[in-house]
Amino acid sequence: MKNKFILAFILVFVAVFSIFAFSNVSAAEWYEYSEPDINEMTVYVNGNIVWYGSCEWDTLMTRWVCTTEQSEIPALERGEEAEIKVSFMANDDFEEASVRAWIGGYHEDIEAETPLFDIFENKTYTKTLDLYIPSDIDARDTYTIHVDIEHKSDLSGIDEADIETEIQRMANVLEIMSVELYDSGNYYSYCGGCTVTFNAGTIIYVDVAVKNRGSHEAEDVYVYVGIKDLCIERTVYLGDLEESDEEDNDNEDTKTVTIALPIPSDTKIGTYTLEVEAYNNEVSDKEFRNLMIEGPGEDKKKKEGQVEIMPQITSNEIEVGKGAVYTILVANFGDTTEDFVISVLGLEGGCEGACVGWAEATINPQAFSLSPGENKLVNVYLAASENAVEGEHIFSVKVQHNSVSKQFTFTANITNGETGLDMSLKTILMIIGLVLAAVIIVLLIVLLTQKRPEKAEVEESYY
Repeated sequence: MKNKFILAFILVFVAVFSIFAFSNVSAAEWYEYSEPDINEMTVYVNGNIVWYGSCEWDTLMTRWVCTTEQSEIPALERGEEAEIKVSFMANDDFEEASVRAWIGGYHEDIEAETPLFDIFENKTYTKTLDLYIPSDIDARDTYTIHVDIEHKSDLSGIDEADIETEIQRMANVLEIMSVELYDSGNYYSYCGGCTVTFNAGTIIYVDVAVKNRGSHEAEDVYVYVGIKDLCIERTVYLGDLEESDEEDNDNEDTKTVTIALPIPSDTKIGTYTLEVEAYNNEVSDKEFRNLMIEGPGEDKKKKEGQVEIMPQITSNEIEVGKGAVYTILVANFGDTTEDFVISVLGLEGGCEGACVGWAEATINPQAFSLSPGENKLVNVYLAASENAVEGEHIFSVKVQHNSVSKQFTFTANITNGETGLDMSLKTILMIIGLVLAAVIIVLLIVLLTQKRPEKAEVEESYY
């Protein structure tokens, strides 16, 4: 019986240890032998109490016992403001104090501080600070929110708090990473924050890079570019952007598209605003650029009599049985009308079993003519076969005009669309710990409730 109780005690200890080993709550205790300056402080994050500390007088030991405890791990979202509210009480008067909160570990300070204020004895003060969490902070690392009541002299007692926190990505976030502009002569004209000058009668090319910073896939993303004062606008389908993965450099969470905007030759001289927007049904992000349009200028490409063919969307991730759009911009800067024919090469084979090819292409428009100064966007819709082999496939788009033929390389990453189980090591260990604790508790209950076998009665014989 003694051995069973020893075993039961061990099982209880292991169960309790298993539970607390996976708990995020932290606590501390120390002693003060003179009255502490700050005897109580509570910290709220986004409206929830996450940390509390106080100092109590121990009559028996004639000392102050100060304890702190973090009750929960706050989760902060990237690209959002975190509200830090600090409530405290002092045992004395202090002039020109302040409350400061900051997070370390980022390449620049993430901090906020209140203006100076006076503290009076036995009064409760509540101060609120807003910490902006940068959108590019690494969500894989662990961070600490530091909160200090600061004064020109060192304070004692509960004057500071260190709160463990987690940074998480928002579910849906699109970000325009860059917007670059250049004219139809391919002369780079963009500089950050300044007004870019173009001539009327030319074509402005807008390179837009869009990144998905969310934790979910951004489906059906579009890019809009327009100058509303000139009634000029274009919208291009960018496709799906995978969820952001900072560990995978090959992740398809970023795409770039080039959009052409022809500026009419009769445009009045002046400053105009170019609006760029990346959006889907969930979220959007906008950027603005100032453009200075001057009088008509001589288009260098038109003078040289050239045709420009510019691929815009050149790679996509496509699930088997589904499709994606590739785009090519064709512009005629010559003096005569040009006839164009578009075709797709390299779709044969690349599938399991008997099949014609790994994908089928639909071209719109497949044949067309462009007068001098005209341009057209060609869409190539690629539908992946149900039997397409997974992995990267390379194909070509051929553009013919008069006696000239050019080919451009495109890629398609074929996937089966299945997603595996994505669990962090911390989550797995938490589950294992809880399961282990539950099993041990069940075994403990069984051992304690199991009855000892009764001794068999021995019959006595009398002879």
